[in-house]
Amino acid sequence: MYELAIIGAGAAGIACAKYALKAGLKTILIEESPQNFGGVCLNKGCIPTKFFINKVQTTKHWLELKNQAQNLIDQIKKPLLDFFEKNKIQVQWGKALFLDAHTLKVDSKKIEAKNIIIAGGSLPKRLGIANYKKIITADQFFEQDELPYNIAIIGGGYIGIEFATFLNLLGKKVTVIEKEQNILPTFDTNLSERLQNILEKKGITFLTDIDINKINLESFDIVIEAIGRYANIAELNLKNAGVDINCNGQIETNEFLQTTQKNIYCCGDITAKKMLAYTAEHQAYVCIHNILGKNIKEDYEGIAECVFSIPQIAKVGLQEKDLTSDSKTKYKLIKSNFLRFSSTYVYDDKESFIQIIVDDNQMIKGASVISKFSSDLISLFSLIIRKKIKISDLKNCFFVHPTIQEIIPSLFREL
Repeated sequence: MYELAIIGAGAAGIACAKYALKAGLKTILIEESPQNFGGVCLNKGCIPTKFFINKVQTTKHWLELKNQAQNLIDQIKKPLLDFFEKNKIQVQWGKALFLDAHTLKVDSKKIEAKNIIIAGGSLPKRLGIANYKKIITADQFFEQDELPYNIAIIGGGYIGIEFATFLNLLGKKVTVIEKEQNILPTFDTNLSERLQNILEKKGITFLTDIDINKINLESFDIVIEAIGRYANIAELNLKNAGVDINCNGQIETNEFLQTTQKNIYCCGDITAKKMLAYTAEHQAYVCIHNILGKNIKEDYEGIAECVFSIPQIAKVGLQEKDLTSDSKTKYKLIKSNFLRFSSTYVYDDKESFIQIIVDDNQMIKGASVISKFSSDLISLFSLIIRKKIKISDLKNCFFVHPTIQEIIPSLFREL
């Protein structure tokens, strides 16, 4: 019997396996196929999309970009597999399903484990539009050998905006269709509208607050669905394991990421909480340490999120729309572009904008940024919020000049 079986070798499952190795747990890692090893993030998500956005600024040939991306994925994947083989973590290929709370069936093989972590990832949501053959998911996009000119993207969320950015840079005619009033509806409206205006100037068309059924999809060469993802739990036979599903169709977990069956845990996208690779790695840490009896609770305070458009847009903590009319008196809202800072001109970041929420104790409670360097800036704010660093401390920090990061202490020195 194994001490731990992990279902899924994406960001969550791989992180679980590494922590299990460090803890000395006899572990088996189960993944459907070698092609899926690394999960959506490595094969069809974070890594290739960010590679494309970066590389397309110098290379415009789609097949060349696609081949380069695959080479990059292989360069990351092979050392991981070699690492597991060297350290005797068994990787079992095949689809897992539960026979009971301690037994899995993988194809014709039975696997018994004291503890099990479900880290099976997520699948793309579909609209179910009938009789339309030119519609693909964002996952299927990477299988295309040719890209036509006139492309529609259904969904103005994170995935849709990143795809629109890449395809626009590739010289395609791009139309983003979003049912909500604004793109990126989880962001403050003033931020999402500002980014939309920037992207429109680059040639991207946005159709917002619109019913997809009123759009003539036949007018486009291809349509990409980017309407979100859902937990991949349907084929696990969870009932056999005594694992409960909640009213939202998700696996019921407590704050320790345990399911209703105490030896079975959930990790990564399958929790349907924050579908991010770095939160998956945090959850992996929580799961393994709780299997070891540490009783660590999941903690998402100060978890930053970034959309890798050009410019990027990112947020962490509170936003202006989170403040009620009663609470607004307790907070100061700082808004500024970067145009008075010399580094803005050095790095051609003149479209940049920042919004910061500070409470009456001079603690930063939230930040939103539009900048070429939003991913770096927002990570700093994540650290500031999680470690409760005061504005008075930031004023005395020394950030290298000329950098975009030096804007942060400079803004607070002006208060």
